[in-house]
Amino acid sequence: MKKIPDIIQILPLNIITRMKIERRYILLAKKINRILGRKKDTDCSYYPLVRNNRFYGDEVLLRKYSKEKDFLYAIIEHGLYFGNNTAKVGNLSEWELGCILTLGDYRKELINREYPDFYCETIGPLIHYADIDIDYMNTLKDKICRDKRTLLFFPVHGNENFAPIYDARVTLNKILSIADEKNCYNIIICVYYENINMYGKICDEMKNDRITITTCGNRYDEKFLCKQKALISLADITMSNSLGTHIGYCIYMNKPHILLPQNFSYEGNEKEIKREFGKANRSENWEKDYKKEEQLFQEIFSIKYEKITDEQLRICEYYWGINKVRTKEEIKDIYDKCEKYAITYQRR
Repeated sequence: MKKIPDIIQILPLNIITRMKIERRYILLAKKINRILGRKKDTDCSYYPLVRNNRFYGDEVLLRKYSKEKDFLYAIIEHGLYFGNNTAKVGNLSEWELGCILTLGDYRKELINREYPDFYCETIGPLIHYADIDIDYMNTLKDKICRDKRTLLFFPVHGNENFAPIYDARVTLNKILSIADEKNCYNIIICVYYENINMYGKICDEMKNDRITITTCGNRYDEKFLCKQKALISLADITMSNSLGTHIGYCIYMNKPHILLPQNFSYEGNEKEIKREFGKANRSENWEKDYKKEEQLFQEIFSIKYEKITDEQLRICEYYWGINKVRTKEEIKDIYDKCEKYAITYQRR
């Protein structure tokens, strides 16, 4: 049975009108649920026109940064999509706006090539627009030895529907070894909210007071990037075992990064796994091209590099747009251009 927002999206109306109707319905439903005490509302304080722009607080951050008060009439790519992925990732209806904000030229070139009638703009790493969550940072500071070096590890994660499967104990021993090699006493492991038990149980068994397990929340937490920015700022070295958006964020914040090779699979809701990695969200070339990129990044971000290299900076400029962050005035101008283009795009 289709949900009401999905029914709204098949009405014979243009996408902007459908989005506004959907938004009004969702806000009304939330209000009714709060009044009746049916469900605790943990979503963003601001609900955007484009539904998925609420993930990680992306549009909230841009609004606060630019002091823009209107809706953003564009998709914000909340992560970096690797593998030369030409699929329309996310909610298919949102692509009808014809406007996309992405990180760097890697995605902009692909979008311009595959969707030449779209308006696509680069805005650099989204973490630039986040303020550090001071309360979260202070809580972490109380858990570590402040006068000693810190290694921050981002494990591969799933979401609320599925989780990665691999030998976390072996990975944790590798982390400890590298921390010793890099003269880092503190080890912070930042796990996705739903996957916190993977490392939590092992660390409880080890009783190692060097290790702190934390989370930035889930994708509905509007302070997610604010917490992540606080985390990265505390680190001397960062590390991960999967290719992801966090790599460019660490380099942008001038923190060296190590990418460890890791074999893993996913388990959980099979329907959601197929949806996430199936044809709807991944083009046919994706798996082959992703593997090539994974190998490339593992070589460029090898453990042998002590400092950020010129090659790492170049690839982060291309993929993450670390040289393309925008001023407040430029973001406001992009808002205006997106609205005008999206309205014109509906009249084709």
